[in-house]
Amino acid sequence: MAKILVAFFNCMNDPENPNAMPIFYEAFIRGLDRAGNQVVVFSHGMFGMDFWEIDPMTKASIQQLDPDICFIFNNSFFDISDVVDCPIVIYEVDSPRYFANKSSIRKNPDRYLYYIFQEDSRKTLQEEYGISPSKIFWVPFFSEVYADPMLEQTTNISFIGSLFATGDTETFGSFIKSSPSTEEVGMMRQCLQELEKNPQVTATELVYKYNITSELVARHLNLPQLLMMLSGEKRLRVLSSVAELGLDLYGTENWQNTYYFHSNLNMSYINKKVYSIEQNQDIYNTSKIGINVSHLQATSGFPWRVMDIMASNACLVTDYHADFERLFGNIPIPTYDSTGEAYTVCRQLLNDEKRRSEIVAQCQEVIDRKYRFKHLLPKLEENSGVKLHV
Repeated sequence: MAKILVAFFNCMNDPENPNAMPIFYEAFIRGLDRAGNQVVVFSHGMFGMDFWEIDPMTKASIQQLDPDICFIFNNSFFDISDVVDCPIVIYEVDSPRYFANKSSIRKNPDRYLYYIFQEDSRKTLQEEYGISPSKIFWVPFFSEVYADPMLEQTTNISFIGSLFATGDTETFGSFIKSSPSTEEVGMMRQCLQELEKNPQVTATELVYKYNITSELVARHLNLPQLLMMLSGEKRLRVLSSVAELGLDLYGTENWQNTYYFHSNLNMSYINKKVYSIEQNQDIYNTSKIGINVSHLQATSGFPWRVMDIMASNACLVTDYHADFERLFGNIPIPTYDSTGEAYTVCRQLLNDEKRRSEIVAQCQEVIDRKYRFKHLLPKLEENSGVKLHV
């Protein structure tokens, strides 16, 4: 048995359930607990923000736990490199671009182990943080959703997820309100187009590549926020395109705050908090299609939603990611490259139950065979050198 500290940004706020958390973290913590470990969880509401000095009470509670290993997702927690003597794993769930406390990592990069879900992050960690390749380990996502063959698919398409921070666009809004010149608008447009194609690009690279001579444009190249805005726009476009086929939309309340491309998307929103394994499982198992629209930062890798859909009765429809072949072999996962293609793919599947069912069966089989928490646990142990089962 190991004593384990788990820390992460928790976007869930349910007054009726103080222990509410996203499905991935629930499955991760439950898996460690069932393996016989003592797990202490620290969650908070600070996304992508640097933490101040650790407070005495939190420091004392961590020292009292005396953990054998710490898992800190996106490094989103206090700097505890001098508080504990055990391995500290910085566990990627979004992108190194959204890691907190970046200066702490750069100051002492060898203090940590780094678990990444997409290979593209390896280069970023080495080049931007000076991290040794021997400290970086590729660890795929997993799913603890299970299919129920007795359930009927009563929903055509379902999506569970946030609208990202499209309402929190101070950077772009500030730029527009500053009355940029036609030339400056052109510079910003070039930067946004490049960021959409290459989410790993840096502000410095953009300045040199597009000869950004405007201080106004350079000052507004807050790439994490601009990337969030672009990802939100992508998600809006794709979900709007399939809404008329019969979409049940779950997620953050800002889905209903603004009227988007057409009213079908707003009317698709179901105002119900969905986060737990059981809630996600019920929705996917009663859906014919589970659609995925990834954040732009998910380049070779993909969100944990993908494996949850694959494990269920729903057929996955998704944007393409290079790691599909690596993880799932020749399974013909339906993918799209545009909003029009997303609509066409979904419509074809809804009209071809035989093909839909065959794809679902192949997806369920590969998840059961390779991507459950029981398959992840040995990787966590091997990479860290800490025994995590009784």
